Amino acid sequence: MRLRSKSSLYPSLVALTFCLGSSSLVFSADWPYWRGPKFDGTAEASNLPDDWDPEGGEGSNLLWVRDDIGGPCTPVVMNGKLYTIQRSEPGTAREGEKVVCLDAATGETLWENNYNVWLSDVPAERVGWSSVVGDPETGYVYALGACDIFNCIDGSTGETIWSRPLHEHFGMLSTYGGRTNFPVVHEDLVIISGIIINWGNAAKPNHRLIGMDKKSGEIRWFSGTRDLPYDTTYSAPSLVTIDGQRQLVMGAGDGAIWGFQPRTGKPLWHYNLSRRGIFATPLIVGNRVFASHSEENVAPFNNLMGGVAGLEISGTGDETTVKELWKQMEVVCGYSEPILIGERLYVVDDRCKMWIFDATSGEPIVERKAFVGSRQRSALLHADGKIYVLSENGRWAVVAPTEDGFEVLNKGRIRDGDFAGSPIVADAKLYFPSTTALYCVSTENATQTPQVLADSLGEETPVSENTDITQIQVFPSEAILKPGEQMELQTNFFNRLGQKVDNTGSVAFEVTGAGSISGNVYTAPDDAEHTGVTITAKVGSVSGSMRLRIVPELPWNFTFDGLKDPPLSWVGARYRHVIREVDGSSALVKINTIPKGARSRAWMGPSELTNYTISADARGARMSDQLPDIGLTNLGYVLDLMGESQQLQIRTWSAQNRISLGNDRSTVGFEWKEDIWYRMKFRVDIESESSAAVAILRGKVWPKNEAEPDAWTITATDESPNLAASPGLYGNAKVAELYLDNIEVAANKDEP
Repeated sequence: MRLRSKSSLYPSLVALTFCLGSSSLVFSADWPYWRGPKFDGTAEASNLPDDWDPEGGEGSNLLWVRDDIGGPCTPVVMNGKLYTIQRSEPGTAREGEKVVCLDAATGETLWENNYNVWLSDVPAERVGWSSVVGDPETGYVYALGACDIFNCIDGSTGETIWSRPLHEHFGMLSTYGGRTNFPVVHEDLVIISGIIINWGNAAKPNHRLIGMDKKSGEIRWFSGTRDLPYDTTYSAPSLVTIDGQRQLVMGAGDGAIWGFQPRTGKPLWHYNLSRRGIFATPLIVGNRVFASHSEENVAPFNNLMGGVAGLEISGTGDETTVKELWKQMEVVCGYSEPILIGERLYVVDDRCKMWIFDATSGEPIVERKAFVGSRQRSALLHADGKIYVLSENGRWAVVAPTEDGFEVLNKGRIRDGDFAGSPIVADAKLYFPSTTALYCVSTENATQTPQVLADSLGEETPVSENTDITQIQVFPSEAILKPGEQMELQTNFFNRLGQKVDNTGSVAFEVTGAGSISGNVYTAPDDAEHTGVTITAKVGSVSGSMRLRIVPELPWNFTFDGLKDPPLSWVGARYRHVIREVDGSSALVKINTIPKGARSRAWMGPSELTNYTISADARGARMSDQLPDIGLTNLGYVLDLMGESQQLQIRTWSAQNRISLGNDRSTVGFEWKEDIWYRMKFRVDIESESSAAVAILRGKVWPKNEAEPDAWTITATDESPNLAASPGLYGNAKVAELYLDNIEVAANKDEP
């Protein structure tokens, strides 16, 4: 750790203590969400600095700097602790990701929680594109990792409470340069979203949302936007109450701004803003939503790039509506989130030019005014009558609103790095995250008023005014069982505003697919294999449903004979693969005509499997003189038969091939040809060496019409192993189709 700090830190003047007998409650000015406790990038503070020196020294206002904590992550602060997502052991064979907890006042490390990144295309430099979110009620923090592993961590100790690999469980994409979504906590739920290619009727790509029990990770609801979005995004959700109805508002990959009921996931409204995904987080103030983007506009303005819009939301339930108040075209603001001061909307575009709009009419007050830097990603922070701006090229500015626009109070530049994360303020301390360091800045007499996140949401209509049941939630809403296993289902009941209400009637359950239900206990058939089931609960004319997959224990054997589609229980398979006769036998074909789906992965079963071997017959076509890539995945590793490079490779993190650093045989030359069937075999063993687990990785490929060779074609080891994961498939069919048949998965029983 490299920590530079003043010899004596300024005393904290913001804690308010109320003595109750022998105990006391301390309320701090926390910043548990990356846009603050009011979701709007503002704080009530005074005597914050309007200048600072990144190099420190007398009068610099710099309390401390960590020059080993950097990246695009915006930190959060809760209970005197700062949380951020960082690369772990960069440039080594053990490189991964970690959540780091610092003492927010001193910058000292309190704990680190490290975990692997696997089967992800996210570059290591973009680890931490998302932010941690803190839950003041439980003290837990939640982080979505670069490869879509979603972790719940005890904020005090760093212990992992629960963890879910969302790419395996749901088919959440982990690609497009690190565009990772932000979680948000609402009451007993933590909600996360992303582009998901799931199973069954959810097999097409969709920007979906998942509501989970924040204490257990159980899936409460599973919702979505529209199929076939253009982009993955990182537009963060905000919570608000409009017309007495609680809403979650966010930008989505389909280019629209959406509103949902957070307790149920019910979509309420959407507004089409862009032809591509929304990256900037919308700002919600009262019943108004202010949103921006930097891509092509929707028709009839699709020849114009970028725009800012003011929207008005009204109504409740199915009558919730969105109305465009105003829209200004050709404001290319795709990243930085705005702030509202009075009736003026402050926006910094992608070229770091300031715009100020009348929030009521949309009329520009200031247009394209240069003031610092030339590229912008960070959100704006408004506190103590000042606006704090961090620019992508390492420049910073502190500006103050004026009658005719704004004035620059001070500006400067850090020596190394850029600003991609956003400024925050907690306990009267400003935190400026750069790609190479984290700075803490304040003054001796700075103060900040504590704000409770829940208090910013607004008053809901009393439940007593809407007691009728209009929605039923059956949970867990997504699950996986073995044949013969039982599962107890639970139900929640909601009114039209998405508020929980009591049920006085009887609940009737129906099963679509295999299995039976008695009362609220479902039993999977003993002979069911690789299928899916929908269970519906009804009270009168109101219904709600959940889905589950039935996957038997190993071994598995897939010949695809008699099938019209890939197995129903496979995640990420049906939209991208078809069953077709190849050389007189039914085979699984990964087609190359799927937009943004020709290079992808599919998952076959539960994530708890370990020590197994996956094998398959594989064949590639040639198109435009190019061959595809064909891969099998095992415990989060891929054995990739690479077409154009004529190589065979074992890896775990596609964009950061750390396996190659410790293994000179993790990539070998392998000549193979189109229209010839090969047999691929990939075995992973988890072994213990000096009390530490090690993954032994072995792969072989040979022409199918020849005998299996004794020797492994390729071998590698991983001293930071993935201990369990679902078997699956990887394929890159962008240039040509690939074919698979006779897939087998079996437990390792003997020496290889």
